[in-house]
Amino acid sequence: MNNVLLIASAIICIIALIITILVGIDPNDKDYHKTAKSRITLLTTFYIVTFVPALGFAIIYFLTR
Repeated sequence: MNNVLLIASAIICIIALIITILVGIDPNDKDYHKTAKSRITLLTTFYIVTFVPALGFAIIYFLTR
């Protein structure tokens, strides 16, 4: 059961990452090139802050169970 939940969570995270990137890329926006750097920086920071600890906790969980 735990493996099923882990796989489902990983799939959801990958889908969320793809959708976030697609939303962040809006070439029809007139000011896109002016705001692109701040968008990319914000997204990168968000994913580092969330995925790095999540990966670390997952590794610790599997090593200690």
